[in-house]
Amino acid sequence: MTDNDLIRSAAARMLRLGGMAGRVGLSMAGNTVANLFRDLEDKEENRAQTLMKNALRVKDLLGQLKGVPMKIGQMISLHEKLLPDEVVRVLRSLQQNAPAVAFDDILALVKVELGPRFSLIRSIDETPLAAASIGQVHRAVLVNGAQIALKIQYPGIDDVIRADLKNLKGLLTLLFSMFSRMDMDSIWEEVKDRMMEELDYEKEADSMRRAAKLFEHDRQIIIPKVIDEVSSRHVLGMELVCGISPDHAMGGAFPEELKNTWAQAMVRLILDGLFTFRFLHADPNLANFAFLPDGRVIVYDFGCMKEIPEALCQGYVRLVRAFLDQKHEKLPGILKSMGVHRDGGDPVSVAMVTDFADMLQEFFHPETQYAFGDDEKIYARFYKIGNRHISESMTLVFPKDIIFIDRTFGGHFGNLCRLNARADWRKILMEYVSGDDARE
Repeated sequence: MTDNDLIRSAAARMLRLGGMAGRVGLSMAGNTVANLFRDLEDKEENRAQTLMKNALRVKDLLGQLKGVPMKIGQMISLHEKLLPDEVVRVLRSLQQNAPAVAFDDILALVKVELGPRFSLIRSIDETPLAAASIGQVHRAVLVNGAQIALKIQYPGIDDVIRADLKNLKGLLTLLFSMFSRMDMDSIWEEVKDRMMEELDYEKEADSMRRAAKLFEHDRQIIIPKVIDEVSSRHVLGMELVCGISPDHAMGGAFPEELKNTWAQAMVRLILDGLFTFRFLHADPNLANFAFLPDGRVIVYDFGCMKEIPEALCQGYVRLVRAFLDQKHEKLPGILKSMGVHRDGGDPVSVAMVTDFADMLQEFFHPETQYAFGDDEKIYARFYKIGNRHISESMTLVFPKDIIFIDRTFGGHFGNLCRLNARADWRKILMEYVSGDDARE
């Protein structure tokens, strides 16, 4: 893949996405018609083939477009139980194995970005360690012999992101209006701000240093050190810290106890981010993590970080306490104090919050250790409750600061399901919302 393959204009990118949607739709419709004349066994076989073919189409285009569309594919793939297995297997590759940009283009950008400091680098491996939505990572060796990782932004990706945001604002506003009466502008500003921040590797370097300081006493979380000498706005040099890849870690090669340890480390990472430091790692893509045999977790990407307002943090403390104490009648009032209510100002109904809270209680039962992933119908159950309260849901408003908190916890829900993680989740959560150390 060359730099020229990155489609840059807003119109061209929208046409590619629209064309893909049309081809997928025709393919699925054609298969439905053809199935009218097939027996049951042939129907299932052709359904699987059609799904795989269309998933490959989607994956290839999203990987080529990079930017926001690829991030959407990554986010979808976190919730594997929402999709057929054939689709999940393909989209999951977007988390780490996207098409790479040609090395000559990458090398040229590094030389321009670093200027005279490029002489500090002895060599850069041409094959990337990982290729993602905004940049790719290459192993490099400094002249002093130190092996490092270079995160290098795709040439021209700034224009790509702006084109995506221009395209998607109208599209998402239209989709949003179908299920909500809420004003989209503030929500869109939050999404745009987080996406634009990811383009600034100097800001990411600051976030890495800040997070490393905050987690310096956490023995389970590893954050690579920033190498300032070879960093700039579009190039980020960091300590090379390698571990077990997510796909390997999620497989059958490692014992359940170790997977549970990894899962608990990831859960504490986001709970500390929300409740303790109010500085949340808000990109749950599994490619941002690697795992070590001693139970530690390496965290790589700090481009999407969310500052949590103090008042919202305190609201979550009260919300979780009331939920764990099964005082569901208090939840609507707490939610309203957090800015979550009906568009007329009335609190969310007790019936709605109780239905969801009763189901969520299963994860935090005081006498059992819940195993994520055991319930194959968990997403279907969520949807059933959601459909029951669809009319009320369409009237809800919420503050923009909740968006990336929700994205983080929702994404890690999918990650925990892949790990089939089991623990006393109630005990872990109680550590953050009770006692003298709780943030209230």
